[in-house]
Amino acid sequence: MEVGSLQMQVREVLRQCDYALEAVRGMNAYLAGDASATVTAFWAHSQNFVLSAGLLADLLGAERRGWRKESKELRHYFGVTGAWHLKDFADFYRDYASQLENWSVEAAGGMVVDATVMPFEKVLANYGASARCLRLFDPLTFKLYYLDTELDVQAAVDEIVRLYKAGMAKLEAR
Repeated sequence: MEVGSLQMQVREVLRQCDYALEAVRGMNAYLAGDASATVTAFWAHSQNFVLSAGLLADLLGAERRGWRKESKELRHYFGVTGAWHLKDFADFYRDYASQLENWSVEAAGGMVVDATVMPFEKVLANYGASARCLRLFDPLTFKLYYLDTELDVQAAVDEIVRLYKAGMAKLEAR
């Protein structure tokens, strides 16, 4: 990858890190009881987090034709090695439409929990094991449940913070 192209890609990774971390700040405002934070804003922030985390995973691990070399260079630049939680977010959002269709058929006739912020165990206690979660955030574990897919937000945030710090350190060293 040419130096100018690498710099552009690095800036885009840092931008997506900023977007993801801003989304988490918005989620935390709601969880902290900020009077101006609504549950709708919470879910908008959580959706933005999922999207930014998925885009980061795509940028740093894309298997698409033409991106493999650039992804390897970006991974090296940011010190990314091995498996990571962000990939779960990319896998989730890429297949969201078909997951939603399958989920709606599966959940037909059962208790549907949507756009809820409460511990997963409380959902089970309140609604029973047959309850299906379209959107649930567990504030105790900092995990999102979408269509019965568990996404570990805290692990992803930790990875994003590491990416951001690594990228900023390299930029400041120049």
